[in-house]
Amino acid sequence: MDSIDNILDNAPSALASVAQSKVVHLGVDLGTNTTVLCASSDGDPFHLAKDVVTTVVGIPKQGIIPGILPADAEVLFGEEAIEYRLHLDLKSPLREGFVDDFEACRLFAAHLRDLVGVDEADQIWGVVGAPANASAEREKTVRAAVSGFLDRLLIVPEPFLAAMGLREDEGFRGVHGAQVDPTKHSLIVDIGAGTTDLCLVRGYFPTAEDLISINRAGDFVDSLVGNAIRRRYPDVRLTNVTVRNIKEQNSFVPGFERDARVKIYVDGRPRTIDFAPMIAEACDALVPLIVDGIKELLKRCDSDSAVNVMENIIVTGGGSQIHGLPQKIEAILHEEEYDCARCIVPADYKRLVARGALKIAENVREDQWQFAI
Repeated sequence: MDSIDNILDNAPSALASVAQSKVVHLGVDLGTNTTVLCASSDGDPFHLAKDVVTTVVGIPKQGIIPGILPADAEVLFGEEAIEYRLHLDLKSPLREGFVDDFEACRLFAAHLRDLVGVDEADQIWGVVGAPANASAEREKTVRAAVSGFLDRLLIVPEPFLAAMGLREDEGFRGVHGAQVDPTKHSLIVDIGAGTTDLCLVRGYFPTAEDLISINRAGDFVDSLVGNAIRRRYPDVRLTNVTVRNIKEQNSFVPGFERDARVKIYVDGRPRTIDFAPMIAEACDALVPLIVDGIKELLKRCDSDSAVNVMENIIVTGGGSQIHGLPQKIEAILHEEEYDCARCIVPADYKRLVARGALKIAENVREDQWQFAI
């Protein structure tokens, strides 16, 4: 596998000619747990074989006999890798929103290009979401990792892309009114798997002062739930995948209780365990971090925009689906005299970042694109 520097050093020095090839524009939400794609060509939607993919790579374990894996594959991706996880070593390309396993990320990126399904002569120009305040070095690593996937790219903070994705969302406007423009006055709280990213959006591209990234999000909650299960039930051995599934299907914060009794098998026998106390405590750990981040960004608002921003706190990402989380954040802000605070949860949280990225990709001038390699 080529090193990052070798890949970047081989970048072309001039724009390649694309006169004879088709260009597919792509919005990419390259997430720690889930990657989402949205595409167009010549302004028209471009059909993708799959637009939501679990961000995981599976390498066959040594000694697997022929016929166990589909077509005796040397590598599996996404949900197929999860399905055959007992026979694979699962590798996570990203951690906390950034490239963690470079080789796995390169393999996963090549798989994404296959899913887009372009001809060899065609090109893919994509806008990729990154956690807020991503360093130049981390952006460099992303560029190198996706060089087999994208021909040109731009890297843009994910919460800003979420605001762009909401701007023309008919469902969002229908519920919250035409006066709500998430790209004009809003505070985006994007709770992903690796990071929780907050961003002030006030009609222009955010600066570093407008962004806060917290390295506590869905994976952090998973680890708290898993640790609590091991402490309380040492005889119960659950994989990380199972713990994540239990959390996602039963998540809530205190005050918004749900039934979280789940039947599992211990030593081959069925057993029903109430996971509610452990899940509630783990999910609640995110609340003070998010509230403090919101308050910090509100301090950076001028008085003329503060009310409009407070009225449009948009909670998105997978963490927005934790039952009661947005309501609890809003209630705490009210208790602390942020009387105009209103938390809004979009319906299609999964595709917001990718949809916003595509909108930018469709409007970028040719001379603004960067080469992926």
